[in-house]
Amino acid sequence: MTETYEEMVTRLRDITRRLEDPDTPLEESVKLYKDGIELIKKCEEYLTQAELRILEIGEE
Repeated sequence: MTETYEEMVTRLRDITRRLEDPDTPLEESVKLYKDGIELIKKCEEYLTQAELRILEIGEE
């Protein structure tokens, strides 16, 4: 099942919160950072696709 944009943003907020927590262990922080970068890329792709769809609708 594919996550919605809103679900991905919610996950990014959670990752940010956990990264800002000084009690988060280093190894977990590295994994969270990597996961966050991947989520950001997915969000950017999602927004690019949405923009293309909007442009197509505008051309109709």
